[in-house]
Amino acid sequence: MRRHAALAALGGFALTAPFAGTALAQELPVVRVGLSEGDDATPTLYAIKAGLFKKYGIEVQIQPVASGAAGLAALAGGSIDLASTSLLPFLSARSKGLPLTIVAPLASYSPDSVYAAILVKKDAPYKTGRDLNGKTIASPALRDLNWVASMAWIDQNGGDSSTVKSIEVPGSVIPAALDDGRIDAATVTTPRYVQAVNGGKVRVLGKSYEAIAKRFVFAAFVAQVDYANKNADAIARFGRAIRDATTYTNTHHAQTLAIYAAFAKIDPKDIADAPRAESAPYVEAKDIQPLINVAVRYNILPRTIDPQELISPSALKSGS
Repeated sequence: MRRHAALAALGGFALTAPFAGTALAQELPVVRVGLSEGDDATPTLYAIKAGLFKKYGIEVQIQPVASGAAGLAALAGGSIDLASTSLLPFLSARSKGLPLTIVAPLASYSPDSVYAAILVKKDAPYKTGRDLNGKTIASPALRDLNWVASMAWIDQNGGDSSTVKSIEVPGSVIPAALDDGRIDAATVTTPRYVQAVNGGKVRVLGKSYEAIAKRFVFAAFVAQVDYANKNADAIARFGRAIRDATTYTNTHHAQTLAIYAAFAKIDPKDIADAPRAESAPYVEAKDIQPLINVAVRYNILPRTIDPQELISPSALKSGS
């Protein structure tokens, strides 16, 4: 293990721990974490800045990744130890026999923090799911969480998702694609959807994630089963730091905005009023079940699975 000399520069933003020295008195176990740019990265970034990982006796090294799927690929290749990912690609990978397990929470949806919305062009006549029958729906990747949310919202609001045409469009391009008529609707996550609405050319049609459930976990840190089993102590330490960080970041959005904005390379002023991602301090099976249900409904999973089987025995448990 390497001796810690400085905190990593992430996305051009050097995170400096206010009560960290330039070197540790002893070497700490290193956990390499793949982290994508979503606001759900904030607790991890804060934990580094506040020295929480060091407090619990580990060193976390961040490797920015383009998406959860890219993180899973890096995990499979052995370049990282933990990957932050939406649970849908994780569930898909598990269904194909890949030995992956959840080790810590990352992000959850609740009505208190509207993480995503389905957008349409501002002057589009659409009002219900039925209005989107036969229309073109975009998502950054086919059959990803945003695609599933759009399909579920259409079906829940009088439409028939089997009639729509689905295409892949990068999230950053979706507002322009809506405005010029290339697509009719798309689910977009915060803060991108807020930026798009503020731009004046699109509007929110509905809270598409709520078509899955009012509350559910949609992203987590995952590891290969073998790594989690062999590094149970490091996983527990990581979980304690994330728990403490989440407790702070869920209630201190203004104080953590700059950390997230720098990592995502977004001007803080553009997202100051945007809903922020939140998370539970622990991963619980009941919070995963809604996503399993929708994954089965839309044929991402061939059959249901016991959510408890997805959680590593090494993951921090409530009361720990």
